[in-house]
Amino acid sequence: MRTTIKSIALLGLSILGALTLAQDTGAPAAIYMTDLAVEQQLQEAAAGSASAAGWAVTVSPGITVRRRSSAVEQFAIIHPYSMEIYRILEGSGTLVTGGLLIPPLETFNEDVIRTPYGIEGGLARQVSAGDILVLQPGTPHWFSTIDGETLTYMESRVRISTNPIQYQ
Repeated sequence: MRTTIKSIALLGLSILGALTLAQDTGAPAAIYMTDLAVEQQLQEAAAGSASAAGWAVTVSPGITVRRRSSAVEQFAIIHPYSMEIYRILEGSGTLVTGGLLIPPLETFNEDVIRTPYGIEGGLARQVSAGDILVLQPGTPHWFSTIDGETLTYMESRVRISTNPIQYQ
């Protein structure tokens, strides 16, 4: 009887060990955030500040969901090292891309050069839910208007250059 109990216990531990090993091998599971979790984090961020960059929820390195508000000034910016991809999730507005930033310019951080004065000579497009935009490094971009209170988009920013790209 003792041998049977020991055998069953060892078998159970072996199965548990195999299951644990199976869970720890191979590729990791996908990063996952529910819509509710993203919305709650955006609301919490908005309650704490009002920023030209809006409020962001980081999903993983380089991937954020960002909400911008029409109630604050929007800066025209470039990212001299990084490509950005936007997928508009909700809301609409006018996004100006290309052209030149209107001086004076401010270096906000290594990968953001900005101005509150907009863009000269860019292409203005009305953007809304479902639209996708790809901004190459050094491409000026600016939400010149946001329709309604907010515009929400998913942003992927990938550093692809070791030398700054600027057309200014």
